[in-house]
Amino acid sequence: MRDMTLLINSKEVNVSVDESWTLLYVLREVLGLTGTKEGCGTADCGACKVILGGKAVNSCVIKH
Repeated sequence: MRDMTLLINSKEVNVSVDESWTLLYVLREVLGLTGTKEGCGTADCGACKVILGGKAVNSCVIKH
């Protein structure tokens, strides 16, 4: 497990995450932010797109 601080909707959130978890999993399952959806799980459809560091990324393939 790894401790991280995320800035989500202008609020800092501290979480402990497993390095195998995707950003999508952390957002939905750990933080309960279910607005981000999983579509294909392979970064092809864009259903899970979020802004990370000022860029749009598919959260289903981002691991920390």
